[in-house]
Amino acid sequence: MKTIDCYDLQGNPTPVSPDNLLFRPAVYGIFIENQQVLLIKHPITGLWQPPGGILKANEPPRQAVRHFFRDVAGMTPDLGPLLHVEDAYRIDEQGQAWHLTIMYYALERPQATVATLTEIESAVQPDWVPLSECRREQFQLGYEAIEAGKLRTQI
Repeated sequence: MKTIDCYDLQGNPTPVSPDNLLFRPAVYGIFIENQQVLLIKHPITGLWQPPGGILKANEPPRQAVRHFFRDVAGMTPDLGPLLHVEDAYRIDEQGQAWHLTIMYYALERPQATVATLTEIESAVQPDWVPLSECRREQFQLGYEAIEAGKLRTQI
């Protein structure tokens, strides 16, 4: 029988029948400014990832990524182009296997923004991470999208 390896948060594979996979799209935002990228720490692994998450039913990705970002950073960014798309096979803590199609959009600060990123109270606090310090092993997800964002901004 054919199986697909699905990975838990620590990167451990579990073989799963394709019939047991549930599909969900996910969207994340890549916000690069002043040679830094805005990231959050994954609450379980402590690894970096961009703001975002799994989409709700019938939720448009372009709207959702702006909403996720506003919840974390306190401002609604301007939406840039789609930077990167990847498929991921994950297994959650309850043993449910997921096929995720993850979309990463470039985000930019709106011209009229007055608020700073530290003015919002959120359970997840964003951090500015220098692009020169980003290493693949520090990321839960999104490293390739950040590399695409660097190319877009010519960094």
